[in-house]
Amino acid sequence: MSKVKVLVFPCGSENANEIYQALRYSVHVELFGASSIDDCGKLIFDQYIGGLPNINNDEFDNVFASIIKKLGIDVVFATHDTVIDYLSTKAKKMGFYLVNGDETTTAITRRKSLTYQLFGNCEWIPKVFSNVEQLSDFPVIIKPDMGQGGQNIILANSQDDVQRALDTVDLPLVVEYLSGEEITVDCFTDRHQNVIFIAPRTRERVKAGITMRSQFLELTQELENIAKEINRRLTLRGAWFFQMKLDKNGNWKLLEICCRIAGTMVAQRARGANLPLMVIQDYLERELVILSNSSVTLIERNIQTHTQLNFDYDTVFIDFDETLIIDGYAVPQVLAFLYQEVKKDKKIKLITRHKFDILETLKHARIGRELFDEIIQIDDESPKSNYVTKSAIFIDNHFPERLDVFLKHSIPVFDVDALEFFTT
Repeated sequence: MSKVKVLVFPCGSENANEIYQALRYSVHVELFGASSIDDCGKLIFDQYIGGLPNINNDEFDNVFASIIKKLGIDVVFATHDTVIDYLSTKAKKMGFYLVNGDETTTAITRRKSLTYQLFGNCEWIPKVFSNVEQLSDFPVIIKPDMGQGGQNIILANSQDDVQRALDTVDLPLVVEYLSGEEITVDCFTDRHQNVIFIAPRTRERVKAGITMRSQFLELTQELENIAKEINRRLTLRGAWFFQMKLDKNGNWKLLEICCRIAGTMVAQRARGANLPLMVIQDYLERELVILSNSSVTLIERNIQTHTQLNFDYDTVFIDFDETLIIDGYAVPQVLAFLYQEVKKDKKIKLITRHKFDILETLKHARIGRELFDEIIQIDDESPKSNYVTKSAIFIDNHFPERLDVFLKHSIPVFDVDALEFFTT
């Protein structure tokens, strides 16, 4: 069967990267990324479309529709709350399936005021103060009605603080202060409108609204009931999440509901539930079975760096000892880089002063001879630069060798640690 053509837009965010990582190896998917602003998405997605107008630009609709038609896009993952809200009104006309893109649902979940109104009769909705002049119980929270990721939230301890915050926050909403721990509950609703996956996790260390450390929690009946009530009142299909926080009395209160993939849904994938891939399987109208691995209990995240190399080369020259292998074993990052270069049709040439039978050592390290277009084994004191060509890059752990190649050929030279920047 033909692959499902999937577009991630915008494609440079953390949750866009999670969609990429979750789908990149799927035999069912051909993956594209698009953005209005060039960022790391350009370095991650092999098939990238840049320079799109902002969704507020009058040209956006025509440009986006032309991309959908030209590429034959079937499915779009919108990675920002405002973008999914906007595209929900355009998807049917443009002819693509927007993941969790019900027009009414995206409008409600984009605005906390509408969310709180819809669920206003539920005990897990926080108090919302409309008459701020009569506030007497401080502190309170002022946050933007259309905010996300805990951004631009102000804690007000007095009436004066409230007034200053109202002048600062865009579309301000005044709600009760929730002093306890915060959690995210990842969910999945299938095409039959059944919520088949509910998995709470902690938000223990957060940077710019992104959870960097998370542990899995047991699903309580209370959280399950909340998830099912949200699913009952909204039209959901695919992966979504909601965030809860404890009030001063230890009761869970809703912060927000989101219709998109969360960046830290990677936690669920690490545990066995690939939610973006489940979206595609559900789109293909397949029945879903989830095999979660309960022995995975904690995830830690960090920032990754990607680099763009503006140099035209056709060959990779790479050293062997302490570069491709260390202590007799292959270096996984180096192998990943080399296989990536093979996919780009680059020639791989091993250049080494290895004193033993190189084929036997490769065999011991379980590295196939077929990886290399040529093996250059130097048995004298001649410099490696004598063998390196100008349309190449050179990788060697030994600085004098890198310096010599650089001075002689003026080509990029790298130590082992640099390869992570070029490996996606």
